[in-house]
Amino acid sequence: MDSVSEVKTSKRIIAYLLDILLVFFVASLVTSIRFINPYYDKYVETYEKYSDVLDQYSKGDIDENEMIELNSDNYYYLTKYSISSNIAIIVVLILYFGVFQKFNHGATIGKQIMKIKVVSKDDKDPSILKYFIRALFSFYVYVGSIIPLTLSTILVFIVKAKNYMMVNTIISYAFLIFAIVNFAMICTRKDKRGIHELLSQTKVVNQ
Repeated sequence: MDSVSEVKTSKRIIAYLLDILLVFFVASLVTSIRFINPYYDKYVETYEKYSDVLDQYSKGDIDENEMIELNSDNYYYLTKYSISSNIAIIVVLILYFGVFQKFNHGATIGKQIMKIKVVSKDDKDPSILKYFIRALFSFYVYVGSIIPLTLSTILVFIVKAKNYMMVNTIISYAFLIFAIVNFAMICTRKDKRGIHELLSQTKVVNQ
């Protein structure tokens, strides 16, 4: 079997982008279903209010403090009205990057196209738990990541509306930094393993 060091980073990036496009498409369809997301109309209405405030700020009609004050409640309710869709997205991510990848011999659709797959660090078939850990600590552009999405959903019931934007922004930036470091490790480490792979004890190899 080819070693993980022989897998080009470019192949992983292309596979990743293909998977993100697929998941984004599926997640968009799922979250637009009224049965799954009964607050879709309220979400759209709140998003318009949120965007209007940002537009006022960009035009200089209000300063930053006014923008934050006016949008604190809007930001809070955007998450509140998207709880069901967030849960749906989390389920899609787990099913695709966890369950599907496990039963598709370590490959997502993107990886399959690029002829790479996931194995455990000892070159064996990873357990379903390892796939879940791998998915949990991965970063999915345009879709969201499982940990921040989960925390955002929980915080709605814990943090007051006026403080929600600040707390959730801190979490988002923290995980963004994590994602950047993770990507840098994949690009620079000799074994091409990121944090999510070290934690799940997996690696990517050529098929």
